Amino acid sequence: MDEAAVSWQQHGNGVYALHMASLERLGGVVAYFTGRSGGVSPRWQGGLNWSLSVGDRPEYVQENRRRSLAAAGLSPDRAAVAGLVHGSRVVAVTGREPAGAGGMRLVPDCDGLVTDVVGFALVVTAADCVPLFFYDPAARAVGVAHAGWRGTVAGVGSATVAAMVAHFGCCPESIHAAIGPSIGPCCFEVGEQVIGPLRQYYGTDADGLMKPAGHGKWMVDLWEANLLDLKRAGVQDVSVAGECTVCGVARLFSHRAESGQAGRGAAIIALT
Repeated sequence: MDEAAVSWQQHGNGVYALHMASLERLGGVVAYFTGRSGGVSPRWQGGLNWSLSVGDRPEYVQENRRRSLAAAGLSPDRAAVAGLVHGSRVVAVTGREPAGAGGMRLVPDCDGLVTDVVGFALVVTAADCVPLFFYDPAARAVGVAHAGWRGTVAGVGSATVAAMVAHFGCCPESIHAAIGPSIGPCCFEVGEQVIGPLRQYYGTDADGLMKPAGHGKWMVDLWEANLLDLKRAGVQDVSVAGECTVCGVARLFSHRAESGQAGRGAAIIALT
């Protein structure tokens, strides 16, 4: 973990969250990823599951969401969560979208959200996939994206930068980004189904993103892959949390470490 880039903080109700200190130090923004603790879902240690698609009771999830947002003075009726599809579609949120369960907006069929509405939280969920945070203090705009390996090779990070440029007039050089906790290069062992698309998207740069693990497998660095994608998009300031969800399963949900039975954490960002 890069202690200059991130900071674990304890909030009310025992909510434990990893804050993107590199962004919050700029002022005018809150950006954090929720850990396991402080929730009410009895199926998972810590109970702070954010997902309605893993067999949790809706009332538990709604309370977990309320607690997670309240940690930063936010609320579900002023928040939107992306309906993930492991792609690169990014949606600009206005705050006028139809409210869903617990008052929160669900934005379907996308893996990235951007907004310039102050006090309105953007959320993506994850449990090994890479959460990406974006903040332009000059244009006063934020974004968040969910980059699993499919989203990574689809360029969801650079697509989020492009959306901020298109919707809010941001300059890529003015956007500060943070790569949150996810499965790390120490634990992401994959086969050709990942390596092929990685080579296709990154070209000759793909070799620097993977190491042979033997038996037709490779260890892939999704942090470095997303860093490269953001740099290609013109973002100059990118911090990497360096926190592996598999190694850190005691305080973060991990789909791989928990054999597909994990809850989901939330990457949350909002202008303040």
